[in-house]
Amino acid sequence: MLRGMTTFKCTCCGKRFRAPDIEYAATVYSMPQPCPHCGSVRTRPAGLFGWLQEEVYRGIWKRMEEDRGK
Repeated sequence: MLRGMTTFKCTCCGKRFRAPDIEYAATVYSMPQPCPHCGSVRTRPAGLFGWLQEEVYRGIWKRMEEDRGK
C-alpha cells in the first residue's frame, strides 16, 4: 500500500532522499527504496523510528539482497 512520500537514509553512503513510502509485507515498516546516489537497497526511513528499527531493516535488506541474487 502506498502511504505517500517519505525521506529515506542510505546506510551505505549516508545520503538522504525522498521516495514513495510503500508498506513492507503488510507491516508498519517501509519498503526500502534503492538509493539514487549509490544504488544500494540498504535504506531506511530517516528519523527516530527508522533508527530504532535498524535491526529489523537489516533482516529486510538481507532478504532483498538474497532475492536479487547477491
